[in-house]
Amino acid sequence: MSIFVGIRQKLSHYSIKGKIITVLWITLIWTLIRLFRFFETYASNPDFIELNEELASSILITLVAGLFVGASIVFLWERWLRRMAYFKAMFFIMLFYSLLFSILFSLEQGMIKLSNTNQTTDVEVLALKFKEGFNLVFLTNYIYWLVITFLTILFLFIRDKFGPITFVNFLKGKYLRPKREERIFMFMDLKSSTAIAERLGEERYFNFLNDTFRIATPGILVTQGEIYQYVGDEIVISWLIKNGVHRANCIRCYYEIIELLEDKSVYFHETYGTQPLFKAGLHFGHVITGEMGIVKREIVYSGDVLNTASRIQSLCNEMNTDILLSNNLMKQIDLKFLDVEFKSVGNITLRGKQQKIELVTPAK
Repeated sequence: MSIFVGIRQKLSHYSIKGKIITVLWITLIWTLIRLFRFFETYASNPDFIELNEELASSILITLVAGLFVGASIVFLWERWLRRMAYFKAMFFIMLFYSLLFSILFSLEQGMIKLSNTNQTTDVEVLALKFKEGFNLVFLTNYIYWLVITFLTILFLFIRDKFGPITFVNFLKGKYLRPKREERIFMFMDLKSSTAIAERLGEERYFNFLNDTFRIATPGILVTQGEIYQYVGDEIVISWLIKNGVHRANCIRCYYEIIELLEDKSVYFHETYGTQPLFKAGLHFGHVITGEMGIVKREIVYSGDVLNTASRIQSLCNEMNTDILLSNNLMKQIDLKFLDVEFKSVGNITLRGKQQKIELVTPAK
């Protein structure tokens, strides 16, 4: 049974929706770049006021290009770069880009010629636009938009490196100065990882982890989680307190990840002969958040809450359960958004701690 009514429908559409939004952003930014370049080129032209038809043609073609190239980047080219050999992927991208650019550039030149000559499409006009499609203007525009295309791909890869929410905060400079925040942390550790790694070997185990985290990611994003770190076979997920308790996101996240992995059980058994299972520990509290490092900068969280959440997770085997969380966190959550009930396992003294903490786990 789903932990939250309707979440499966959300998960099935979440990735597509996010990609469509990305394509629309690419289209908008490309259109603004094209407008800037158009005005920069023709601002000093004495006949500038008569260029409105050329402007309309340029905007129309740029909108089409943004949609087609943006969709290609988001739905196709990024996947090629991740799964193909680098030079092979680059060859196909260049081929695809060159073909698409040639078609769109020829259409734009044809539209401009027709608007200037007030002629209908005929053989002479077609010949003219294709002839001018391979002159210096073509080469200049080809290189210009090729650079824009690769900068767009690079931008998307950097965004994926940081994570969508963290990347936006990084661009805003939100954590240039350390700040105090109240956050929830969930430490998820792969069960029987040592045995799985020994059986699969280094390369297959790496692919196994990569597939596991890839398939689990939509469950994190749809519950507003932020991927803080991958630590070997462990993943650390974080929420601002308001996002984590909203609709019980921090708890639903665990169950949605488990369901996503179970949905791919046939794939995992056929490919790796095993099913990934996780144990998780959750806690919340105040942390200091800020950018750290010089050569490799990243946003870092510092505080006792991380150690506590990690040690809570380490008790899962001892408590014979897959998920444990502090009762203080449970008190913050509206339980009406959960289909499971939780019970107390008592006040526990965590390793390295003096003060006891009450833990809860799903009732069997």
